[in-house]
Amino acid sequence: MQQSSAIPLSAFLGVVEDSVYQVFGERRFWVIAETADVKVYRDRFYAFLNLIEKQGSEVVASAGAALWRTSFGKIAQFEKITGVKFENNLKLVLQISVSYNAKYGFRLVIHDVDTAYTIGQLSQQREQILESLAQKHPKLVWKIDDNYVSANQFLPRLSVYNNIALIAAPNSDGYRDFVHELENNPWRLKFNITLFPVPVQGDNAAPEMVKAIVEANSVNNCQAIILVRGGGSQTDFSPYDSYELSLAVAGSKLPVFTGIGHERNVSIVDELAFAQLKTPTKCAAYLVEWNYKVVVDLLSAKTHLLHSAQKMIVQKQNTVNSYRSQIAKSALWMVVSQKQKVMHQLQKLQLLQPTKTVQRGYSLLRKEGKIIESIQGVQEGDAVVIQLKDGTINAQVIHKN
Repeated sequence: MQQSSAIPLSAFLGVVEDSVYQVFGERRFWVIAETADVKVYRDRFYAFLNLIEKQGSEVVASAGAALWRTSFGKIAQFEKITGVKFENNLKLVLQISVSYNAKYGFRLVIHDVDTAYTIGQLSQQREQILESLAQKHPKLVWKIDDNYVSANQFLPRLSVYNNIALIAAPNSDGYRDFVHELENNPWRLKFNITLFPVPVQGDNAAPEMVKAIVEANSVNNCQAIILVRGGGSQTDFSPYDSYELSLAVAGSKLPVFTGIGHERNVSIVDELAFAQLKTPTKCAAYLVEWNYKVVVDLLSAKTHLLHSAQKMIVQKQNTVNSYRSQIAKSALWMVVSQKQKVMHQLQKLQLLQPTKTVQRGYSLLRKEGKIIESIQGVQEGDAVVIQLKDGTINAQVIHKN
C-alpha cells in the first residue's frame, strides 16, 4: 500500500460510524444479558457497565454499555419495583440501542430495564428452592394448597417468651432497634437475651446463621430464636433465601421469629418461620405484647380470686351468723326447758316435805328432833314425839314388834 493512499483514523472510523448508523440507526432492541463491572455515578446521573453472556463459566459475548441522564432514572425505578440493587451478576432483559463514536468506540446504550422479568426470575428461584426443600425434607417442609408451610410453624405456643436467642449483627441498626424496643417497653417486662453474633449479608452470612441456630437449640431454658436485621437492597437479603438457612429454620426445635427489615418482600425464611414480622422493632413489640397478655390474664385472675374470696368470706360469715343465731335460740330453749324441769322437781320436793305430808293427814314420829323412818330407830323406853296435822303428842315406846 502506498502511503499516499492512507487516510486518517478518524476518517476511517467515521465511515464505520456511518455504516453502523445506517444499519442500526435509532432502532432499539430487547436483549438478555448479565451485568458485570457496574459503576453507577448517582451524583452525575450516568452509569457504565459490561453486558456479557455465559455458557457455563465461559463468557461467549461481551459489550460495553452505558445509561445516560435521559434513562438513568430507570435504575432507581428498577430497584424500587424489584427490591434488587442494580449491580454485578444480575441477569436482566434490557432495551438497548447501538452507538459507535470515532473517539469513544462501540457501546450499547441502555434505555429501559424489564422489571417483570427480574421479578419472575426471583420468584422462580424461590419456588425452586421451596420445591426442593419439600421433596428432600417432606417432614419439615410441605405444601398446603398454594402455600408452603414448615414444622417450625406447628410448634406449640408458649405462654411467655422470656429467654430468647438473638441472631443478629452486633451493633447494627437492626440489633439496636430490637434491643431498644424490648428493654424500653412501657410495662417494664424483663427479657433474658443471649446474643449470637453473625454477619447478615455476604457469602458467609447464611452458614453463620445456620450455625447459630444449631447452637441456640442447645441452650438450656431458651424459648425462642430471633432473626433480625435492618434494611437494605434485595441482594443484601439473599442469605434469607438460601436453601441451607431455610432448612435450618424449618427444622428448628425452637420457634423462630423473624424481623428482617424489608417492608415489601418476604424471604423464604420469613415464609417458613414460626412468626414473621416486618422489622426488628415490630418483632420486639410483638414479643412484648404477647408477654403482656399473660400479665393481664394474671391480673384478671388475681381480681377474680379476690372477688371470689370476698364472696366466700361473706357467705361463710352469713353461715356463721345463722349458726350463731340457731345456737343462741337452741341454748335459750335448753335453758328454759331445764328451768321448767328444775321447777317441776322443786315442786315435787316441796310436796314431799314432812310438813306438807302431815298436812295431807299423815303423822311424823320424831326422836330427839329427828324423824324416825324405821323401827330400828327406837328402843323400848325411848321418849318420842308424834306430830299430827293439828298438834303433837309426847309418848314413850313400851314395846316394839
